[in-house]
Amino acid sequence: MRHKGVVTAAVTTVLALSFVLMAAQGAASTPGVSGTHVSLTKLPSGAGSLAYRSPFTAGILKSASTPTTLCSALTYNDYAAGVYPITKTEAFVEDWETGNLTLCASGVDSVIQAVPSAVAGLGYYGLSGVMVHGSLDLLILSWGVEAGWYCLGATSSGCASTSYFTLPSTFCSAQPAGFCNPDGVVLAKSLGFTYVDIVNIEMVTCTASAASCTADAASSAFTGYSPVGITEYKSKFYVSDNSCTGNIWVGTTKSMKVLYTEGNSLEGIAFHKHTLYVGDDAYCGGVAGILNAKTGVELPTIFTGAIEIISLDSDLQFATFSPGAVYLQ
Repeated sequence: MRHKGVVTAAVTTVLALSFVLMAAQGAASTPGVSGTHVSLTKLPSGAGSLAYRSPFTAGILKSASTPTTLCSALTYNDYAAGVYPITKTEAFVEDWETGNLTLCASGVDSVIQAVPSAVAGLGYYGLSGVMVHGSLDLLILSWGVEAGWYCLGATSSGCASTSYFTLPSTFCSAQPAGFCNPDGVVLAKSLGFTYVDIVNIEMVTCTASAASCTADAASSAFTGYSPVGITEYKSKFYVSDNSCTGNIWVGTTKSMKVLYTEGNSLEGIAFHKHTLYVGDDAYCGGVAGILNAKTGVELPTIFTGAIEIISLDSDLQFATFSPGAVYLQ
């Protein structure tokens, strides 16, 4: 759920917001396929090239390791958000509650760059990065304050420079909900970006520093669902669905199609070694974990039930919202 302009105590906030994505669209109200993780819905011919899951693919699990903890939440008060890899044992982590950029390594996390004070506030969800002339630039984006900031020249020590922006007020006020609610985001080399919005049920593309933003035509594919996570691979976007249908869409800003349906609430999404993976929150049944979208097999998990896998990166590092922690699959 989204309460724009309302600030509550942290204890109340976590109870209300740990299910923020599901509640925003009433995802849990639609019964989904059982979360037993033994079958995917096979789509009609031409709908996608990924095979449906078979219970006899369990042998793939033998080569996959159980997740290890890279850090547990300390400085970001138990709420983790976006994650972006540095090395296999280090990651940038977005502080959901403040917008700070933190370093996760050696079991702890620490603030390496404070959010610009003008755009500080809770609801920082989207984190994305891009290499520009050999330098890593990061975007940290918030629905809570309808704003974001850039960490330019990012290293494990901090940012060479920063800049911030707010989303266009005229664009946001004209949204179906009356405000912008950016969730997962992809950053381009131009420093423009494309995000998905679970509340307004759309994909939006903005120029650098959000000088202008436009709702993309592909948004029509999301009607009735809950687009929340997004990644890009070979000039195509892949979007996850946090409803109990659990779609994964593929396409461009002009059009999207369903690649396949998982039948459970999906969130973090990323490519790792040319294979698509997605975080299965399992709020519609079963046990949370990381799903190999090529084989349809869920990798070994340390969880015993549902948990919000808010983000996933290209090294298979992933963050859980609350209790906030970062793991390496």
